Amino acid sequence: MTVSLISEPQRSGATPMLVQPFQALQTVAAKQMSGRLSFRAPQESQALWQIYLGGGKIHFATSTIGQRERLAYFLQWYYPELQPQALPKSSCDYQFVCDCWKEGQLSLEQVRKLLFWMIQEAIVQVLALPKSVLKYDKTAGLDPILLSQPLNKVVLPMRGAIKNWQQLQPEISSPFQRPKVKNIELIPKVIRQHTQNLEFIKSLEIVLQEGLCLYEAARALKTDALGMARLWQPLVQAGAIAMTSYVESCCRCRQADDRLVIACIDDSLVLQRNVAAILEAGGYRTISITEPAKALTALVRYKPALILMDVDMPDINGYELCRMLHQASSLKNIPIVMLTGREAMVDKLRARMAGAKGFITKPFKPIKLLSMVEKKLSIRLALDTEGEMKNNIAIGEKGKGRSLLPRL
Repeated sequence: MTVSLISEPQRSGATPMLVQPFQALQTVAAKQMSGRLSFRAPQESQALWQIYLGGGKIHFATSTIGQRERLAYFLQWYYPELQPQALPKSSCDYQFVCDCWKEGQLSLEQVRKLLFWMIQEAIVQVLALPKSVLKYDKTAGLDPILLSQPLNKVVLPMRGAIKNWQQLQPEISSPFQRPKVKNIELIPKVIRQHTQNLEFIKSLEIVLQEGLCLYEAARALKTDALGMARLWQPLVQAGAIAMTSYVESCCRCRQADDRLVIACIDDSLVLQRNVAAILEAGGYRTISITEPAKALTALVRYKPALILMDVDMPDINGYELCRMLHQASSLKNIPIVMLTGREAMVDKLRARMAGAKGFITKPFKPIKLLSMVEKKLSIRLALDTEGEMKNNIAIGEKGKGRSLLPRL
């Protein structure tokens, strides 16, 4: 590759410029160039990865899509106390990290480590592309600049990861791709060749049916994206799943969000994060409430199908809050499941006396939480259906022709 390939602006209507990503980065480093490089696979319609440079050194690297999902994945591994849901749609991952530093949530050293990890992972994805369409902008538009790393320091430790992602390319071209289940019966048969953990296989089936991208799936199952991709590859080869684009899947998801809402009342951000990851992977929408005093207003607004509630919270304990919620006419029929570190029989009795319909001891496994939620929702659906049937009988034949299954 010659320098002119990235130093000269593309002419309008010109044929897209195919390059080898590593050679392009080497040229930039050698010429000590500054600006922004945008890479996309030839089959994609938009740039997927962007690298910000100054004097031939890398300041940052990120994706142009799915920044929320990717950032959430990194925060789970390195700084789980931070909530990825706090990233506004109008903001970007770099701004979020800088704001965490400005607000004292992360030290400058922690921020630089996080940025370095994000750079490395993005560079891996870029260099895994056999060929790429490249665009060069002289203006990077990155402020403030908190990190500056030479190319070799970023790339050399990641050679093994680059090779692994290259081997995945025929089936999985991007960690933003989402699976579409084609043969659900094949999934456990294929996965059992790689793991005998039945709980993990069950959780994986849920993740696949939900159509989560690799970053979301890895976060939900607490594994790394590469490991998850290596599990998905034989599923693609066997015809159990097919990979779809991030944009295509997101468009389908935006058409309607009719998922059941589960509210979680707990002052622990770590627990909120774990619960949200598990339930959203299971097909539910979650509402996180960290201040018990604001619970009533939030619950009336969102009308959840089920409430998860911590027992030990500041200001008011879970037993008292459970009684209060059952006194509200609009909330009294919503089942409440208590979350607690206590295992004594007296605690379970107190929970039932307060009106709770279930009791989960912390820490809990994902499959246990999902099973409890599904069980309680099934019971509620049955009770609501029975109640509506009795009501239909009472008012005569007017109810004929309409569904007896209410939307929770």
